[in-house]
Amino acid sequence: MLSNDIKPWFRDDLARTLMSIYFASAANGAAQAKTDENYQVGFAAALSSVALAVGVNPETFLRPEDLQRLRSSAR
Repeated sequence: MLSNDIKPWFRDDLARTLMSIYFASAANGAAQAKTDENYQVGFAAALSSVALAVGVNPETFLRPEDLQRLRSSAR
């Protein structure tokens, strides 16, 4: 890879990437009738952690019910 081929990642790029991962997982979870809530909470928590690390607000892409699960599990 040449140094001029390196594309810097910007917050908007990362936000769209995290959103894409989240929506793909949410669609898959809906198809499986949401049988494993612990997995869903962990997945949302992991994406939220990455989002916060790069300066993206997880509330911009997580569903309200997943945000509530995260808040409940933090208590």
